[in-house]
Amino acid sequence: MEKTGKAIITWAVKILVFVGAWAYVVYKFLHTEQDISTIFSSVYFSIPLFVVVCLGMFFNWAFEALKWQQLVNCSQNITFRKAISGVLVGLPLALITPNRIGEIGGRSIVLEKGHKDAICATFLGSLTQLFATLFFGCFGLLIYCIAFPIDERIQKIAILSTSLFCIILAIVVYCKNKRWIKNLFLTCFGKKFYKQILHLLQIYKKKDVAIATCISCLRYAIFSSQFGILINMLIPELSFIEIFIGITLTYFITTIIPTSVLGEIGIRGSVAMAVFEIFTNQITIVFQISILVWLINIVIPTLVGSFILLNLKRKKK
Repeated sequence: MEKTGKAIITWAVKILVFVGAWAYVVYKFLHTEQDISTIFSSVYFSIPLFVVVCLGMFFNWAFEALKWQQLVNCSQNITFRKAISGVLVGLPLALITPNRIGEIGGRSIVLEKGHKDAICATFLGSLTQLFATLFFGCFGLLIYCIAFPIDERIQKIAILSTSLFCIILAIVVYCKNKRWIKNLFLTCFGKKFYKQILHLLQIYKKKDVAIATCISCLRYAIFSSQFGILINMLIPELSFIEIFIGITLTYFITTIIPTSVLGEIGIRGSVAMAVFEIFTNQITIVFQISILVWLINIVIPTLVGSFILLNLKRKKK
């Protein structure tokens, strides 16, 4: 009876996650005013280039899985197949939880030794991805300041975003060795959990972090290229430098802006329109491209992850 009850609860959670994730996707899609079907009827639309963009989705999440596998392997060995399953299962859980916290739980399902390894590996992987986004964003901002007249709106956004980032960085640096941070963590999670997390963090070497950072940069190059290919295809009058600046600033600003969901298409689309408006008046197409990239990189993998979650049988110790 006890096993039956656990099985019912497990299936109920899986179904709730599945329904919740897809309710969110449908809601966002129905409440988006732009019609992306106009992209496919454009005279500039190219099927081969669109296929390349779609193929980029596989490389995007393959690199994310490779990074997570590399970090998890520091504490326990997992196969690439398990890593890609964990990454995909984490997507539907990430969509329906604040700050993508459910992603950790989704990834931990495929691990045999609990969830603490998943917490550290996912957290460190996210930090390296954040570094890649901020690095390229600052580089794009520098090129923009050198090569173009500074737009007042972008200047204000850039100053605000950079200031927030510097404030957050200063708080982290100032508080990292403070005893009250440690005491707060101990109060919330307990001494045993604190020691386990601390031990896991200490197993990562500089080489591991460097490899994860390189993979994050490669992944950034992939999903940025997807965006860039579509922009170049549908708005051919834009130069490579304009596209590069537009994409890097879009990701930079949306990373700084607090948002509860990775797939917050409204924020990213609005920022992309504001940034690219400096270079073109076809900002509607820019927003539509943002939706299309979101559908390819988030919705399709989330669908796959949802079915993996429903069919996943967690190994018992």
